[in-house]
Amino acid sequence: MAINKQQTLFALDCGATNWRLYRSAYEWTGNRAKLLGEPQASPITSFIDRKLPSIIYLDPEGANLESFGELAQQELENKKNRGRVREYFKPCIGSHLEENPLPHQRRYTHAQAMQYTRLLLSTILEQIRQEKWRAEAFDDRLWFTFAYPIHWRYEHGGKIFAEHQQLVQECFGDTFKQIRFVAEPEGAILSLQHRGLLEKQKNNDVTLIVDVGGSTTDIIAGQLDPINGKLNYLGRYGEPFGGGLYDAELAKYIADELNIPASALADDPSALVSLRVSGQRLKESLSRQMMFPGRNISTHQRNITLVMRDGTIFRRLVALDEVRFRNATSHLDNDLRKLIEKALTKIAVSEEDIAQVVLVGGGAQLFTIMSFLRERFGTEKVLLADNPDEVVVQGIGLEYQASFDDIEPTIIFPAPTSKKMPTKTAVSLPSPNWFLQHGTKEFPIQPGTTTLGRGKSNHIQVEDIKASRLHAEITLNDNKLEITDKGSTNGTFLNGQRLKPYEANPVKIGDMISIGKIKLKVEKIKNG
Repeated sequence: MAINKQQTLFALDCGATNWRLYRSAYEWTGNRAKLLGEPQASPITSFIDRKLPSIIYLDPEGANLESFGELAQQELENKKNRGRVREYFKPCIGSHLEENPLPHQRRYTHAQAMQYTRLLLSTILEQIRQEKWRAEAFDDRLWFTFAYPIHWRYEHGGKIFAEHQQLVQECFGDTFKQIRFVAEPEGAILSLQHRGLLEKQKNNDVTLIVDVGGSTTDIIAGQLDPINGKLNYLGRYGEPFGGGLYDAELAKYIADELNIPASALADDPSALVSLRVSGQRLKESLSRQMMFPGRNISTHQRNITLVMRDGTIFRRLVALDEVRFRNATSHLDNDLRKLIEKALTKIAVSEEDIAQVVLVGGGAQLFTIMSFLRERFGTEKVLLADNPDEVVVQGIGLEYQASFDDIEPTIIFPAPTSKKMPTKTAVSLPSPNWFLQHGTKEFPIQPGTTTLGRGKSNHIQVEDIKASRLHAEITLNDNKLEITDKGSTNGTFLNGQRLKPYEANPVKIGDMISIGKIKLKVEKIKNG
């Protein structure tokens, strides 16, 4: 007889400008999970209006967190303490691996951005434990899911994702393991499907999901299966472009309106942080008005006072309307246009085949972004999801409506360089004639990248319950063979030793690769 049990899932979307927390309840019967009700926002004390500004205030030594969220934001008004405020640090994670990081990715070092993330996450987890879990230790009645930018996992060999994964685990401690990670686009897809916002189209029609976050934008293309309504993945493209960049440009606009000399800002760089927050508030107020038809057009004004470190005071009523906003940010609109063009080219999607464009993410409610998409694709094709800034966090709270043994992502986003190759059946081997032997079957290892896993999209499908959908990959370059575990749940073993995730390991003839109960021996045709 199947045993019923209930579990709670907390979903965290740790965004660049705001963090969000949702809570879901599941009932398990055997290895099947049933969602009890809808995922609900689960704000703790520090969350205001269902969100927590991702801003922290450090102690004088800069090693520990003194306050966070709204309380930290208030310190921006204090000229003496403003220098201890840190915000918009997420875009700097992984910047050390970029050849030409953008200015907003260089505000902090990678190590600093990770430190600030660790401080905030540790504090939030403790608050969840105190307020939502009766101050008890987290146990097997509880799961946590974390959204992450998809490029963290598929660029730079997954190094950013691996480090982030390790950081999160360290915040929980060694004993709690019920943690999983869901790509932001997948969270968006799951939420949109759950809400019924992905309409079934004709067989060749394409759906674009445009996920505009605070620091990144991801474009996902897919075709909806007319039978089951699932999104058949076609491709993705993303760039470090988000709503936070508009805040930075508005900070410059406000500085000009206040007649603050550039030299004064150079001497007090923390003052720009305060101006960014003022710019964000003006932007959001203007966008709320501009997004609705029949709006009463008005100029938004805000009394802004900035006290510089040397005591100089700049004060003025700053106005922002559509014309002023577009003048200040027009180059960002051009960047968005280029991003869309690159995405369509990269994914190889014909514009004529696009049937609907769904806009989600924390930056999605910016009126210029909506205007551009409607101009480009047609008003009737563009849909702004309800509460678009909560789509991802709601979606990652829906991940357990599947088998308990099937908790890997429902969609595999392959690395951009991977190519489709034959799978599973014995075939004649191309040069240089490497292959994996399993019983009487031979699986070719092609030059470049060969993926292994349970998902059907892999080059070699591993039919074992302990295999992740994307479990590992083998690279073959210049007759040199390497294997990398791709963050699998149950691990990849080379000659009996478990591999560290996202680290390439050399492989030679006769080595044994184990995934679950499947053993694959590395072979090469003699004289090949």
